[in-house]
Amino acid sequence: MTATRKYLRGAFIAYDPGGYPNDAAKKRVLPFRFNPEGLSRSITVEQAQGSGGTQGAGGSGGDDADQQSADSSSGTLKETLTVQIRLDLHDRHEASRDLDAALGILPEIAALEDLLYPAPSETQASSDAREPVQARAPRPTVLLVWGRKRVYPVRITGMTINETMHNAELYPTRALVDVQLEVLSEADAKDNQAVTDALKFTGDHRRRLARDFLDRTASQNTNILPL
Repeated sequence: MTATRKYLRGAFIAYDPGGYPNDAAKKRVLPFRFNPEGLSRSITVEQAQGSGGTQGAGGSGGDDADQQSADSSSGTLKETLTVQIRLDLHDRHEASRDLDAALGILPEIAALEDLLYPAPSETQASSDAREPVQARAPRPTVLLVWGRKRVYPVRITGMTINETMHNAELYPTRALVDVQLEVLSEADAKDNQAVTDALKFTGDHRRRLARDFLDRTASQNTNILPL
C-alpha cells in the first residue's frame, strides 16, 4: 500500500489589533485546502525622491545622481505577490465538515473577504444612532505563511472571486480566488510586532540560504572570467 504523502499547507493568519501573539480570540487562521499551483512574486526598487534628478545650481553634475539612481539603497524595495486559491465544496477539509453544506463554500469566501475589512469594534456604533461614530479600527495584520522558511506580512490590495459552480439556491460550490498582496515594509513594522517578527524571520532565512549557496559555489570561480 502506498502511504499518503503529507504536505504542508499554506495559510493566511490574521491578527486583529492587540491579538499578536497569543490572544486566540483575535487570531484567525485560514488554511488553504489546496496549495496554489503558483505563487507569483515581483520585487522592484522604487526610486527615492530626488535620486536620478538634476541637482541644484551648486551641484557638481550628474555623475553622483546617476550613481545614486543605480544604488538600490537610494530607494525602497517593493514586493508584490499573487496567489490563486481554489475552493471546492466536495473537497472541503474534515475540520469544516460541520458547516452547513446548503450554503456551499460561501463561509470560506466570506472569511477571505473579511480580511479586507477593518476589525470589528464595539465602540464603532452608538446606542441611539445620534452620537458620532468613532473612527473604525484598522484592518487586521495578515501573514501569508508559505512553508517553513517564508512568512510574509502582507496587505491585501485586491481580490477577484470567480464562482464557477452553484447549487440550486445559487450558493457557490466551486470558486477560484485571485488574491493580490503587497509585502509590508520596515516602515509598516513600526509599533507592529507581528510585522517586525515576520520580516526578520523571512529575512534571516533568505540571507542564510543565499550564504549557503554562495559558500558552495565559491570553488567554481576557476572557470569564470575574473573581474
